[in-house]
Amino acid sequence: MIKKVLGTAGSRILTSALSLILVLLYGRTLGPEGAAEIGLVVLGITIVLLLSNFVTGGALVYLTPREKPFLLFLPAYVWAFFSAVVLSYGLDKFHLLPPGMLHHVLFLSLIFSWHTANLNILLGKERVGAFNSASVLQIVTLFTAFLFFVYIRDQLTVMSYVYSLYLSYGLSFLFSLILVLPELKYADLYNLGPVILRIFRYGSFVQFANTLQLLNYRLSYYLIKAFLGNARLGVFQVGNQLSEGLWIVGKSMALVQYSRIANTPDAPYAKVLTVRFLKITVLVTLILLSVFLILPESFYTWILTDKFAGIKTVIWYLSPGIMAIAGNLILSHFFSGTGRHHHNAISSGIGLFFTVLLGFLLIPTLGISGAAITASVSYMATCTYQMIQFFRLTQVSVRELVIVAEDFRFFMREIRNWIKKS
Repeated sequence: MIKKVLGTAGSRILTSALSLILVLLYGRTLGPEGAAEIGLVVLGITIVLLLSNFVTGGALVYLTPREKPFLLFLPAYVWAFFSAVVLSYGLDKFHLLPPGMLHHVLFLSLIFSWHTANLNILLGKERVGAFNSASVLQIVTLFTAFLFFVYIRDQLTVMSYVYSLYLSYGLSFLFSLILVLPELKYADLYNLGPVILRIFRYGSFVQFANTLQLLNYRLSYYLIKAFLGNARLGVFQVGNQLSEGLWIVGKSMALVQYSRIANTPDAPYAKVLTVRFLKITVLVTLILLSVFLILPESFYTWILTDKFAGIKTVIWYLSPGIMAIAGNLILSHFFSGTGRHHHNAISSGIGLFFTVLLGFLLIPTLGISGAAITASVSYMATCTYQMIQFFRLTQVSVRELVIVAEDFRFFMREIRNWIKKS
């Protein structure tokens, strides 16, 4: 079991590290405009996945132990196809995809949606090792393929990244399909209708919150493209991706926090756990963010070339929002773990309101600095709502938010207990 836990943590760290290096690589080799196109392609795929995940997402993990996997597999694959076709053409119709990328987004999102369905069925069967292996295979293949196209084939184009996505998604899909096929024993289709209703009933509310959150995170990409063009979008996108890499701290801690809270009815314990994890997460994120802020602009332009001048300013303006989301990750998992999903949806809606309001005001006038300010205000509004609700529900005092030595001892005890019970 310890190997399972360490494997999960290790795969997350490796995935995050390679993803950050990839951002630096395509930023340096393809420039701001190439980075912008890649960002829009990946965003298009992600938007398709939002619709697809109403069926292929967390609902499959929850229902796989409770239903015949075959009855989950069929609607998941059909819904993924429907989602890919409808949303890909819809995005292209509104000129939200780079020219010539419609069919690439369609096929890539379809492959990855099917892959996601396979992975979530495996998770539902508690095959965590298989899930981790498929996840690592995907990012390692993407990283290796992009290096091959750029540095061996000398193909310095966005299509190098797109072809790398095909290899990455395709290989990981086939791998996950081979793993999931033994679980798919044929079942009578008589019960398919009720199963589909249960999938939508379980997945709809959580996925609605995820949709609001993605729009909160990424709507500014489309506004920057419309008002400032691809070159400025590329600078913002790379700066944003680098800053978001710091969220790995909060995401990793939230994984432990959620599994502990979801498996205990002890409300006081959930409160103490959340407060102490919140303090540790914010502190560690602040330390790492400080390194990003101390590094001079010349360091970033040395890595990414002079075309990315101004990226340090983006990181500066994003920094309050990065800290807010570090706290948000812990608070949102408290609400999820205690069954209060509606607070996550409401907070995402509040953040989206500020993104729309300030995005149209600040991006045309202040450029990508305005986009970064918009993001920070939006993230802080999201976190503020969650903090207010957390204070209301748990009666936490301000004094309890002061970091003390016991917080670190408590944190290490919880990590050890989590490893033992996992």
